[in-house]
Amino acid sequence: MSKSFRRFHLTAAPLALALTTLPAAAQQPIVLDPVILSGGFSPVEAAAYGRAATVLTAEEMEQRGVTSVQDALRGLPGVSVSSSGASNTAVRIRGGESRHTLILIDGVNAGAGDQPYDLSGLDLADIERIEVLRGPQSVYYGSDAASGVVNIITRKADRSGGYAKAEAGNGGALAFGHAVVADRWRLQADLGFREDRGYDHSVAGTGDKDGIRRATMGFSGEWSASEDLRLGFSSRHTEERYWYDGTNFAATSAEDYLEADADFWADRDERINLLWGEFASLDGRLIHRLS
Repeated sequence: MSKSFRRFHLTAAPLALALTTLPAAAQQPIVLDPVILSGGFSPVEAAAYGRAATVLTAEEMEQRGVTSVQDALRGLPGVSVSSSGASNTAVRIRGGESRHTLILIDGVNAGAGDQPYDLSGLDLADIERIEVLRGPQSVYYGSDAASGVVNIITRKADRSGGYAKAEAGNGGALAFGHAVVADRWRLQADLGFREDRGYDHSVAGTGDKDGIRRATMGFSGEWSASEDLRLGFSSRHTEERYWYDGTNFAATSAEDYLEADADFWADRDERINLLWGEFASLDGRLIHRLS
């Protein structure tokens, strides 16, 4: 035991002596180059983005041949679009209720209070892209977005000019827009009209057609007060009329359930007015927005 202890003691002595010399060497300061940490302000590839999100551009929707927002949303993963008649359209994301899907138009809640928004005949004429966010990250927008968010972004011209479109068929459509863009400001107007004559919903096919008619006017503008500060506004006004059949709850057959010959109709009037300001900091990597 004693020999083993002495052997260990003699072996550990040089190590203890070496350790006592370390503090003297560590007293010499080591100056490092500045280290800058900036997390969250770097662009991320869409394929590497961790959230379940889909972006539909105007070019993609035109290639698909769709003319309304509800038709553009059909076929997206995790999104269910169901319609009853010409105007009552509900959007459900990942099995949630329609009241758990928040519909935004240029970042403004399009719904009335706590009620879900019916997309109805929302036209794509002046829409630049549609962003759909699915999953729990959407709760950032509140309890109305427990299932997801659909953000509809209207067109913002980057140069002066206009466009005009016309369609004909079982109804018709007209769209017109013009913008004046200068170095520090932009003014833009968009007008759209669409009429869909619909079809006969009755079983016997002897009723009248239930269609929808919708007109939209949009005005927007912005001004660059400085290199970092931008101010702007937008105003959107939509009027809609849609026709529907009455219901006979005393019917004894499927043919008698709908009052297909009755000329029932309803009107919708929507207005969205927005004032906003944006201030850029950190060389444009951080945007502060008040709207």
